[in-house]
Amino acid sequence: MKKKDLNQLKKILIQQLSDLLGRSDCSLDGLNVTDNNISDLLDRASQISEREFSHHLCSREKLHMRKIERSLQDIEEGVYGLCEQCGEDISLKRLNARPTARYCIDCKTQLEKTEKLTGIDAN
Repeated sequence: MKKKDLNQLKKILIQQLSDLLGRSDCSLDGLNVTDNNISDLLDRASQISEREFSHHLCSREKLHMRKIERSLQDIEEGVYGLCEQCGEDISLKRLNARPTARYCIDCKTQLEKTEKLTGIDAN
């Protein structure tokens, strides 16, 4: 991969991480608090649903942050853009679309087929 392309992808990853950190005001601790003073069952159900949805969003954001941090570490170690399955280069087109990609398109397709058949996450 050309140094120019690598630097551009690094900028994208840093910007994505910065954006996530800037809006990541979620604390999973605060999401576990339940207001037991709500007597209406529909209001309580709505509160629980909102809390679970917020928890889900926070978990996804934290997972995405870890993926970005791992990609930035790979850049520093000189292994960014190499497929973890076959060791071949991940296409620049794929990395531009998904800078945290860990697999080339062929290996990712095969992993998804395996996951679909077995129901087990292969990652």
